[in-house]
Amino acid sequence: MESKLYEAAMKGNVSSLLELLRKDKLLLDRVMTGNHTETPLHIAAMLGHLDFVEEVLARKAELAREQDSQISPEICFVRDKYKRNPLHIAAVRGHVDVLECLVQVRPDAARSVVEHGQTILHLCVKHNRLEALKLLTNLLSNDQFINSRDEDGNTILHLAAIDRQTETTMFLINKGVNPNITNFRGLTALDLLEQGESTRRASEIKDSIHQISENLDPPEQKDERERKRKWQDSMHETLMVVATLLATMAFQLGNTPPGGIWQDDFPGDGKNAAHTAGESIMANKYFDQYKYFVTCNTISFIASLSVIMLLISGLPLKRHPILTWIAMLAMWVAITFTATTYAISIIKFTPESKLISMNGTVGWAVLAWAALMILIFLCHVARLILKLVRKVQKLVLKAWKKRKPEDLIA
Repeated sequence: MESKLYEAAMKGNVSSLLELLRKDKLLLDRVMTGNHTETPLHIAAMLGHLDFVEEVLARKAELAREQDSQISPEICFVRDKYKRNPLHIAAVRGHVDVLECLVQVRPDAARSVVEHGQTILHLCVKHNRLEALKLLTNLLSNDQFINSRDEDGNTILHLAAIDRQTETTMFLINKGVNPNITNFRGLTALDLLEQGESTRRASEIKDSIHQISENLDPPEQKDERERKRKWQDSMHETLMVVATLLATMAFQLGNTPPGGIWQDDFPGDGKNAAHTAGESIMANKYFDQYKYFVTCNTISFIASLSVIMLLISGLPLKRHPILTWIAMLAMWVAITFTATTYAISIIKFTPESKLISMNGTVGWAVLAWAALMILIFLCHVARLILKLVRKVQKLVLKAWKKRKPEDLIA
């Protein structure tokens, strides 16, 4: 029976192994107590029959400690074409008992990197083997190891976030995996969570990551984050007050346009057009200017209401500064068209003789307003360009770090 077992080990024949064990459940125990220089596990490992090795270890993990006539349990370092050793296979298959035994025998084998630069921890997350992951993080507790990145720059927390493994993600952030690490696309695990995620559980994860991030950040980054948070809070309050004021003004102008409204009905007499009580005098006498007035006032009103809706919508404005910038842009539009509405009213209802004498004052005021708007616009353009340059520099630096040593030599 033992000779057939050794023959099956040489061929890597798993079905023969299972048939032999079905007939004799103590076959592997007799191999351990026999006077053999090499066990079937040694033979299968040397020949690269990892499926056979796995089946043997799943039934008798103690065989990994047996030494042959020449070697110690270095079989843990035998690799297949994917650079996986028996520990990797045990982790992928979820054989926690076997994995524990192998790690205790050869812990260094657990730190071997497989294809695509992934560690055994990456494989655990990739194949959703949480129990194996817990075992390995307890046995191989090392900040550098649990924060290792694959060839795409992804940590195990990135992979858990991509696969929406909420339980694994919570375990990893509580275990100390750094949530601030970015992959080579410049994304953190939080960024990946926010892509298409809306569940309450995901929100809890995001809050946990934010809290850990704040604890991990150096003091200067915390101060910068606090400054930005205060700026956003202050800006939101200011935008709400100004938007409410502008919306109220636009609403009032829409109901009571400049020049007032007719108080009575008039059928027309050939010289003057007919009108009805309650109609706008400006619309009746100066229709072309009235169209521009209504258009500008409506744009101001809608822009103001849009800002109010954005601020009370419940969207995470603090996590997405771009939303604050959108609200500020809408407020620019509202203020600009409010000023245009005012200009139309003043120009139309000021006597022409008086308006001519005021041209100097009005002209300088308009010029000052235009200069201010251009200055603010250029400042924001400069800031945007600066941010883009910094982002490009980061991407180039990450790409440079990603290059292999042989690429640099070439």
